[in-house]
Amino acid sequence: MMTDSVEVFKFGGSSVGTGKNIRQALKLIDAHSGPLIVVVSAMGGITDRLLSSAHAAAKGELDLCEMTCAHMTQRYLNAVEELVKSEAEVRKLSQLISESTGEFRTICQSLSVLREHTPRIMDAIVARGERFAAKLFCSALNDLGISSAYVDGTELIHLNRQFDQLTPVTDDCEKAAKKILPELLKQHRVIMVPGFIGKGPEGEVRTLGRSGSDYTATIIASSINARQVSLFKDVDGMLTADPGFVPEARVVPFLHYREATELAYYGAKVLHPRTIIPLIEKTIPLIIKNSFSPEYPGTKISQEIIKDTYPVKALTAITSQTLISVEGKGMIGVPGIAGRTFSALAGAGISVSFITQSSSEASICFVVPKAESEKAMSVLRDCFHWELKHQLIDRLKLTDDLAIVAVVGLGMEGTPGIAARTFSALAKKDVNIIAVAQGSSELNISFAIQSKDVRSALSSLHQEYQLDKLKALPHRKGRSSEVCIYGFGQIGQTLTQQINRQKLWFQNTLQLNCEIVSLCDRSSLWTQPGGLTETQLKKAISCKKSKLPLSSVSFDTDPPNFQGPASDGLARVFDMPVHRGIFTDLTATESYPVIMNALKNGFHIVLANKKPMAVSQDQFDEMTELSKSKNLKIRYEATVGAGLPILDTLRKLDSAGDQIYSIQGCLSGTLGYILTAVEDGALFSEAVYLAWKNGFTEPDPAEDLSGMDVARKALILARTLGYKINPQDMNVEPLYKPELYDSDPEVFIKNLKQQDEDLKDKLLRAVKEKQTLRYTAGIENGQVRVGIEALAENSPLGRLRGTNNQITISSRRYEENPLIVTGPGAGAEVTAAGVLNDIVALSTLDD
Repeated sequence: MMTDSVEVFKFGGSSVGTGKNIRQALKLIDAHSGPLIVVVSAMGGITDRLLSSAHAAAKGELDLCEMTCAHMTQRYLNAVEELVKSEAEVRKLSQLISESTGEFRTICQSLSVLREHTPRIMDAIVARGERFAAKLFCSALNDLGISSAYVDGTELIHLNRQFDQLTPVTDDCEKAAKKILPELLKQHRVIMVPGFIGKGPEGEVRTLGRSGSDYTATIIASSINARQVSLFKDVDGMLTADPGFVPEARVVPFLHYREATELAYYGAKVLHPRTIIPLIEKTIPLIIKNSFSPEYPGTKISQEIIKDTYPVKALTAITSQTLISVEGKGMIGVPGIAGRTFSALAGAGISVSFITQSSSEASICFVVPKAESEKAMSVLRDCFHWELKHQLIDRLKLTDDLAIVAVVGLGMEGTPGIAARTFSALAKKDVNIIAVAQGSSELNISFAIQSKDVRSALSSLHQEYQLDKLKALPHRKGRSSEVCIYGFGQIGQTLTQQINRQKLWFQNTLQLNCEIVSLCDRSSLWTQPGGLTETQLKKAISCKKSKLPLSSVSFDTDPPNFQGPASDGLARVFDMPVHRGIFTDLTATESYPVIMNALKNGFHIVLANKKPMAVSQDQFDEMTELSKSKNLKIRYEATVGAGLPILDTLRKLDSAGDQIYSIQGCLSGTLGYILTAVEDGALFSEAVYLAWKNGFTEPDPAEDLSGMDVARKALILARTLGYKINPQDMNVEPLYKPELYDSDPEVFIKNLKQQDEDLKDKLLRAVKEKQTLRYTAGIENGQVRVGIEALAENSPLGRLRGTNNQITISSRRYEENPLIVTGPGAGAEVTAAGVLNDIVALSTLDD
């Protein structure tokens, strides 16, 4: 058959990470009408586990190998169970799983004896991940009635050693592909190929390096002159910048081969650096699309030059780099210094990513990865031993902790002023340029800066070239948001249930897709781009209701669950590709640093935790300024009054031009319960004991009686009104004398008996004046007071009983008859509802 009608699809690790994700990939394959060659990566996280286990085995540690075998077996079997119905196919795949893990276990045992590993052995180890994924796809496709066949990557990708690297032999790859594939495509609609692997010069299994499955796809496409290659990933295309540094990054709709190659070489994570090369000669277009949102157009890479008004298309950066300078007056006019320098480095297998030389020839500067810097210095000392000894070369200088930033775009050629605009934008942000390189093609300006300045540099340049206007954020069917739940206690579990219950209503009424992409408790962290499934979420809730930590549950996520303190694994959350990330803090911890990190990584914030909002005024200002600079929102309705619309009411009064004079309120359901019980005749210590026993207080009841919880809520209200107040500036009256405190709650409550008579006398005096006692917060004229207060028994706060909260707002419009907000101020349902209202408000913002 003619192969120019064939397309090549490639699915990455996250796109095949779970049974649900594979099912989505199968739908995309089924929807394609023509013949297909499909290249797949290993299920997300498998390759890392295999490598880690092999390294551990070489140190004599086999425990990790056994854990990996158990993890792979369970994960593979789960996927087989979900995707394959044929009993014969299930048996075949189960046998394959057993053989693969058994072989892996044997290799690890050998490594533990030898105490060493070779690249060849490591390649043989990791190949099993891609191979199983491809065979699973074959079985699942055949089960759906889609005829498919498996071809191993070693049959199509032939590698040879060149300059100490394994590279594809183009002629051999083309001969193999033309011999095998056309005949198979006559018999089958889909050919499945494991990516990443090929056949080495001695017939052994070797790999193409990280993200090598992209390369596999384009080598095969070139070998058969395919019509097009589509790389399905978990991102919507190539971006104008790394969204971790520039939250405003946009998808670039079109790139020329040369632009894409530059971006891949200089660190763009979406493409393997050599992916484009096989396609250029035969002008085969490449599409990068999101497998979870295939309706988005993605990025098309081809030979077409699209005329537009943007000379710069994208920015990228490589961090962890080192600048090495060869300097000396004796180098001037001496031929061969540069040649010897780079020949020596090449001989040692060290790749140079950036070169510049002074016009006087007195110095040559180049950049290498930090991991290779010491090796490079050693090689150069040996190479120039005589010159250094006789001072023809003065010194070899190493400057560490650098990054290379590249400004890329074909439109830069012939456009005057690009360099000036670039350096001017950097100067405005006080970014110091250490070295500069620009080719004669003017396609790329690259410069070395300190790593700490990368975020400032990229943000400034992105703004300078107006790349946020290159294209709106990827087209979506309606709105969407990805929610990270930090703290999976009662509120987190309830919020998860509320989101699941209302998903259809969100979609049908608000055109909103709201996905939970991360769950964290103290023990572990689950993440899954595209959203955790309903089954996974139900399993997590069931685990917590059984008083077990999330770490006790083994359930497939992509990447696999992070074990350990959630705060240590948050980088995985912030690295996820999200359209509108919303980080919800439902803990009671001092999480201010976590919130700042979330903002720096482009996440909107929703808080039920009061503590990040009750930090010092300087920290509070820093947080709000950061959110403004990144065009992000912080919403915190549930921090005061749980689900009551207290803060929302204040915002509406402010937006309507009203002026708020004062606020007075009862903001603690726990203290409301205690004082109502005292009013009904109970002794103070008895009322505290009942509240503690019934779970109305914190585990340490002194936290409630200290008044600090109410004080934090009052501080949040005051700051919402625009007052600048530090926590220590508030007048807070606790409900117990400091000398009565004991860390043992029962001892502490027993000590409170010493205050029973005092509080009883205070209540009797109030009753005589037709008053009652309430624990209140008051805000007026920039002052905050928190403590017990005698109020008229027929006043709104005087009539308040039990655990309900209430605030009265006096303003220009509500002076004679204050505005009152009252209702339940605690409980998982109402607090989660308050958080959900904030999530919906952020999700429905215009881009």
